Amino acid sequence: MIGVSKDSQDTNDRFRISLELPYPIVGDSDGKILAAYDVRWPIIGICRRVSYVIGKDGKIRHAFKSETNPDAHVAEACAFVRN
Repeated sequence: MIGVSKDSQDTNDRFRISLELPYPIVGDSDGKILAAYDVRWPIIGICRRVSYVIGKDGKIRHAFKSETNPDAHVAEACAFVRN
């Protein structure tokens, strides 16, 4: 698992440490990764909260979007992988 955020790498490192997250969060302040995965809301341009399951071949196998239920992202991704 890897997180990506538009915040700076320093901000993401502090956030990850403060929550004791067991995975890295990549700072994407120039937005290249966010653009590649098309996670910005149309017109307003803010980023959506999206979790992807990516296969060994590099293809997206599953995507889950929810701004209101961040805990569901882990459950949804794990359920997809289990099935």
